[in-house]
Amino acid sequence: MKEFEAVFPAGGEEKKVILENGAETVCFSAPALSAVAFSVVMPFIPGQKAGVYHFTEHMFFERAGEKRAAEINAEMTSRGSEIMGYTTKNYMCFNFVCRKEVFADQLGLLFSMLTQKEYGEEEFESVLAVIRNEIYEYEFYDNRSAEILRKEWYDERFTSSVLGEIGELETLTREELAAARESLFTDGIRIFLAGAFSEEDFAKVASSFGRLPLQKYEYESKAELREDKPVNKLGGGRNLQALAVYHVTGASEELKFAAYWLKSALFDGMDAAFLKFFDEHGFRFYSVEGNYSVQGDEIVFSWLAYIKRKEKKKFAALASEFEWAAEYTPFSRLVRPFLFDNMVFLYDNPERLCSHYADTWADVGRAVTLREEREIFSRFTDEKLSACWRKIASAGRKMYYIGG
Repeated sequence: MKEFEAVFPAGGEEKKVILENGAETVCFSAPALSAVAFSVVMPFIPGQKAGVYHFTEHMFFERAGEKRAAEINAEMTSRGSEIMGYTTKNYMCFNFVCRKEVFADQLGLLFSMLTQKEYGEEEFESVLAVIRNEIYEYEFYDNRSAEILRKEWYDERFTSSVLGEIGELETLTREELAAARESLFTDGIRIFLAGAFSEEDFAKVASSFGRLPLQKYEYESKAELREDKPVNKLGGGRNLQALAVYHVTGASEELKFAAYWLKSALFDGMDAAFLKFFDEHGFRFYSVEGNYSVQGDEIVFSWLAYIKRKEKKKFAALASEFEWAAEYTPFSRLVRPFLFDNMVFLYDNPERLCSHYADTWADVGRAVTLREEREIFSRFTDEKLSACWRKIASAGRKMYYIGG
């Protein structure tokens, strides 16, 4: 195929390709490998009942043409490849990795699942039972910090639970599910393909996902600034979860790219700046949970540590000192070997590469090749990363002390 040769002349090529319907695709061709990975991300704007998109995700696994769930599962098992799906606050993702010999068939199965429109009462009840159990499991664990972070968004369409409430889900109509399904097929779809795919495989992606009718994806932020007072205590007990939250608005693309470097240098690994700082001040933490999430031009950046209630006053004072000390973190020394030098490892692992493409898209709102990302990262210096941290810290810190 001449088009395939024009895009991937000699293998080992990473390209952005616009398919016939306008869907942007990032591909990395590596003929020497044995595996092929595929991911499709489908952005959406919550506006219906909470949990309807997560419900829709599960429905996709119930039917694929004439095949029912048991047959779909058996087909995946026969190929040694499981199609995975997950739903976040603002997008749905489906992905799989498989041997190159079975890629075309596995892609066909996923496409059949996603284009299925008709479902019976049996499928609805099956999904409802699964989600009822998911909600039960979620409520079994302590998710108070996660719920605080979820409710931080100024655009309140994104503050509802992805799982939803079982009472509301039981009243879902087929029309509501159909509307949610249709709203996923927009020109915001992004496709990621990596590994030992052939020209026939590429052609199948183009003739299936590349010809889906897509509507216009339009996201307009409805963020309304508000002042939330931090909760000083939730629950009793001698132990506390100390949750620090920074809410940045008007975030630049550079700051979105830098967020992962900041999280990694400050909070990840035994060399993390947070652990070093607090160790020097008498706190022997084994770990700290750094986190961030992006929605439009908002970034919610946070960290969570576990302390004794009697340590709260001392810890609170040190948290302020840490913000200042963090500006002098040797960011490049701590994370450049992992996040820049080791990026080349992703080319050896199609599954991780497609996952990385999807995660980067979620952070910055556009598809980015690894080559482009490396060019951006190559310009990161300690001074630039320190300035990015100051932008986050200057947004103001809210402390939540969660007891129990």
